[in-house]
Amino acid sequence: MRIYLNCKEAITDIGRELKKCARTVHTQTYQNKRIADDPTFATKEIQAFSFSIIDTNDKDEMPNASLEWLKKEFAERIDPDFIQPGEAYKLRPEVWEQFLVEKEIIDPETNEITTVKTFDYTYNERIQWQVLPVINELRKNPETRQAIIEVHNRLKDTNRMGRERVPCSMFYHFMKREGALDVIYVMRSTDFATHFQNDIWLADELRKYIAEQVGLPIGKFFMFASSLHIYKKDWDLLLNY
Repeated sequence: MRIYLNCKEAITDIGRELKKCARTVHTQTYQNKRIADDPTFATKEIQAFSFSIIDTNDKDEMPNASLEWLKKEFAERIDPDFIQPGEAYKLRPEVWEQFLVEKEIIDPETNEITTVKTFDYTYNERIQWQVLPVINELRKNPETRQAIIEVHNRLKDTNRMGRERVPCSMFYHFMKREGALDVIYVMRSTDFATHFQNDIWLADELRKYIAEQVGLPIGKFFMFASSLHIYKKDWDLLLNY
């Protein structure tokens, strides 16, 4: 496992690793789209990449962190109300609008059919109802190993593979160790150019929020990605590392 002092050091070194050590892979799908015949979606990929960041206080300064979107997105993720599709995505339309899908809704009283645009899933749907139980568990049993917020749902996502969007995040594991709250963030897939730095920011912000509710300082940040990659259309970004 790589250990970095801060986010800047992490991004710089990981970008260098992708440039020098990754192998080329071309998958058949990208989210809910077929890209097997699109050469711009070939990837440089590192498998099973794990690292830790000691101090994440510089996360706002990461070069590809979309701060306006991140703050709105995080607020929606933990909002107790059901949010679908939300408003945050409108701050990054070039990223998210392509993943909106049309869905028909039937009014139970009039039987009228309305077509709406929605996402295959939102993080709000997946995690907001788990946040309070995790906070309560950490308050009751501070050294627990059970404070996990799951994003991937095998009951929903197993039948969606290759057809609909499946979460890239698997789970967030919160652990109080040495008097502070650590987070272990496990992902199946993360795109270095578009999402990676935002994934770090949002995981750390969730850890920060839960730590404040429990009354703990923040500790270490751990992350594991089964596939850390960057698409060919973005390879020029690696020239910066």
